[in-house]
Amino acid sequence: MRKPSRPVLLMAALLAVTATGTTGAGISQATPAATAIPAATTAAIASAETPTQSAAFTADTTCTKIPAENRADASGAVKACTRVQPVSAEKSDATSRQPAAPSPPAAGITTAAADDPSGDGTTSEFEPDADDPEPPEPSCAVANEGQWAWSRTGGLCLRGVIVKYTLYNAQSVPIGTGDIEVNSTLATSYKTLDLKETITAKLIKVSGDVKSLTVRMKVSCGAGCKTVTQQPWFATTLVPQQQVSGSTKYSGDSFATDTTRSSFRTSYAMYVTMPGATPIDENASWSSPADGQIRCDKEQPRLRGCVIPTDDLPVLSYSRSHEKYGIVVPIYEKIMQRRGTDILHAVDQDQANTNRAATCTPFTNLHPGTTGADSCDEFPMASTKEGGQDGSLCAELTPQVVDNVWSAPATWPDRPTTGTETCLRLHISQRANSSAGGVLGSLRKYQRLVNNDPFRIEFTA
Repeated sequence: MRKPSRPVLLMAALLAVTATGTTGAGISQATPAATAIPAATTAAIASAETPTQSAAFTADTTCTKIPAENRADASGAVKACTRVQPVSAEKSDATSRQPAAPSPPAAGITTAAADDPSGDGTTSEFEPDADDPEPPEPSCAVANEGQWAWSRTGGLCLRGVIVKYTLYNAQSVPIGTGDIEVNSTLATSYKTLDLKETITAKLIKVSGDVKSLTVRMKVSCGAGCKTVTQQPWFATTLVPQQQVSGSTKYSGDSFATDTTRSSFRTSYAMYVTMPGATPIDENASWSSPADGQIRCDKEQPRLRGCVIPTDDLPVLSYSRSHEKYGIVVPIYEKIMQRRGTDILHAVDQDQANTNRAATCTPFTNLHPGTTGADSCDEFPMASTKEGGQDGSLCAELTPQVVDNVWSAPATWPDRPTTGTETCLRLHISQRANSSAGGVLGSLRKYQRLVNNDPFRIEFTA
């Protein structure tokens, strides 16, 4: 982790607006010197995993008549039924369960983009700052067995679901059973439309005339997706405590005409028979939860990818003591307090360009002879729905630190602040502008923020 080369300032209290109407009025606050938070800290917060959501698994029962020619292989049984259900307390050998391992992250572009060369912050709002690290590898934590679990960037998991196979004789009396535990892990990625899923089936218990079972599977996905690999394994005969595991693959690139994103669910069919018998139809089937639909898009400038939107909004986190952009955070925070909400909404590059022009054109460079010394930083950001306010209605300020005192005086003496503005035109260095935009770029890229996606903004020490 890179360490900053100098200390920066930490805000000790909420900011207050000075007397309204005074020439050059703005915002000021004395602040003590503080040790800098490393630059990567904010990126880590921005790309951190969102909380996991879950949904109960829906039980299902299917019965199939066994053809006369197969009954000898099924101990004379005339009917086989399967019930798909969450794991129960009566399941034996609970300690021997082996959940499917998380799928490895898909290959793709891993190099972070350089700082926004123009320094205006607009481009960097669509790409991470050069300091920002890759997000953590996808993981899929499950709190409760027998439930689906998912998060925005961590994938979709199913743990501890039982496919219960039962043979019945001509008198409809059970003559044998077999319990197969199924686990699955589907990994999404911010940088590819390919989705890999690992599925494991384990025969955990048999009784009566069922001594072993032959298992095979097929998967599929809905409109907007195509199934690349349908079968995780070929038909495999399992004895008690034996398992079989394999991978399937989907691609989320089947976008409908004139669309740039798609949302879909995955579906599963397990064929279970006695060894040697010919399967007639799927004995068990289920689908991923309606609330956990996978969304794939091609709306970001360079990368296509997939997430699973949840009720927990992605969080954009700004640190007041960040070495590069910390000087703008106190005034960002004050404006969000005035707005009365911590939620913003993403827009695309074209709208961001329009928004920026509305707020920052025209703009007078205070240091035209020094490259990178001044640039227009608009807030709310140009790449949000809340951005693009008329620049003449925004507070135009020049944040600065003099003798450990942070202030943001009005840039022009004849245009003091009113104390009611809900947008900003800030005069800051290109370095600070680019870095502040890059924090949003990290969130946008790693959380796959697309047009109209909401996210929260927070401010930390």
